[in-house]
Amino acid sequence: MIELMAVAAFVISLFLYPRYISWAKKRQFGQYVRQEGPDLHNYKQGTPTAGGMLFVIIIFLLNIAVYIYNGEPIHLIVALSSVGFGSIGFMDDITKILKKQSMGLSAPQKLIMQFAVSFLIYLLISFFNNHTQMLIPFTLKKLDLGIFYVVWAMVYMTGLSNASNLTDGLDGLAAGVYVISALLTVLVSGLHISLAFTIIFPVLAYVIFNLKPAKVFMGDTGSLALGGIIASIAVYTGTEIFTLFTCFIFLSEMFSVIIQVGSFKLRKGKRVFLMAPIHHHFELLGWHEERVVMNFWIFNIIAGLIALGGR
Repeated sequence: MIELMAVAAFVISLFLYPRYISWAKKRQFGQYVRQEGPDLHNYKQGTPTAGGMLFVIIIFLLNIAVYIYNGEPIHLIVALSSVGFGSIGFMDDITKILKKQSMGLSAPQKLIMQFAVSFLIYLLISFFNNHTQMLIPFTLKKLDLGIFYVVWAMVYMTGLSNASNLTDGLDGLAAGVYVISALLTVLVSGLHISLAFTIIFPVLAYVIFNLKPAKVFMGDTGSLALGGIIASIAVYTGTEIFTLFTCFIFLSEMFSVIIQVGSFKLRKGKRVFLMAPIHHHFELLGWHEERVVMNFWIFNIIAGLIALGGR
């Protein structure tokens, strides 16, 4: 039943995306390319954005319906995570569109809202599955953080949400990595595979329209929500450490930015990468966009399979 609902959501998404793209073009809901980004991306200026709004809404409605159907708390948690983090991204996207520039909400504004949503999601998780432990891969042991777990959960959910946001820089990259990471995270978590259907199928429909040349971008509406969804599943099941593998690319993108900024500030302007996030580094090395995307997908699959072995 759940699988059929997910397939129906996929078909509905395929029907809606062309109409959203046409609507967004008419209203000039287009992408504004960052000036500091590579010149290779100038052609993307004006491509309809905030397309993540569709899969966020569909994931929310689908998981609410499944929660009503079977009463599994994880579906309610996923539903609220998607709309919570997605709403922050939507405010950012709308700000960019209205200002007609690539800068939306300020970093402090987004962080405050992300921490607030993370805290609310943590409270919901603790209501259904109160724990303070994380499973340690390749062992039967657990790491107990005690009273500090709430802080960890907030930092972790905010961090993974931002990590998926940073990955959204090439056609098909963030959405493809999410599909791989979400599937592997669900498998590692021990939850029923039907959960994967409800969080992957709506995004798969988006991928079809986002592969190069992308007809639509997810915007922060989608990219902030994707990491938040996976993070909420990991916190609920205590499998956060496993996402070092299942979300290998998301985290690599985030840490590449941290390393680049740290190096620039501490080493008087010296950089580690040609450009961060790291997908831009490979672009400037001469890799075609499709090559970067495909290799990142493959590396995420390999890392995720390692995680399955450690379960």
